[in-house]
Amino acid sequence: MIKIIKTMEKGISTNKYNEMLREIIAEVKMTRVVIANRLSSSVTQLYWNIGKRLTSEKLEKGYGGKVVEQLSVDLKSEFPDTEGFSPRSLWDMKRLYEFYKETDKNLPQAVADSKNNILPQVVAVLPWGHNRLILSKIKDRQEALYYTEAAVKMGWTRNLLLNFIKADTYHNAKELPKPHNFETTLPEHLQEQADEMLKSTYNLGFLGIKHQIKEKELERRLVEKIKYRRV
Repeated sequence: MIKIIKTMEKGISTNKYNEMLREIIAEVKMTRVVIANRLSSSVTQLYWNIGKRLTSEKLEKGYGGKVVEQLSVDLKSEFPDTEGFSPRSLWDMKRLYEFYKETDKNLPQAVADSKNNILPQVVAVLPWGHNRLILSKIKDRQEALYYTEAAVKMGWTRNLLLNFIKADTYHNAKELPKPHNFETTLPEHLQEQADEMLKSTYNLGFLGIKHQIKEKELERRLVEKIKYRRV
């Protein structure tokens, strides 16, 4: 909540200061959303690529279990400060790729790989924990994309997403809920999702963070990762 300054010494009027404060706070919040989306998108794209490789090797649970277990061990050894490479997570990456690889090629903002398989952009920006939840609950791709789009537009936290899935929102109301007005302010629900994404176990683990850190340190590591991805 913005604290309104009632008195101000010489240099700037109270109204002018309050206006400046609101605008800066709004920009900071919007930037946090952008950074959170970039981070989630980068992580999901990596997981998509790993899932694609596992699929190309035709690994399946059972005879492929030992291979995936060894891969998990070796990845953890190579990246000891990075979480997200458990055998279960690796199988989920494979399932992500196989679930969405035949998505409609005309889908807006879809990201195609070399074989023209599609990672929908809306899936890429959704936090990995949200994607895993949808994969575990939804079997139909169009229904999954419905919940994915709604979660991104409305900024649903994982608990909210689960509640809407339990309520069978897809079959009870085929239209997405209308988002709030974006013209003047950043909706609070997007701020909440950004906070969840920035503090996500998966995302912080990918950054090599396994304990609570100060906000400044989190921002520094985020910037380092984004710079690395751009090189």
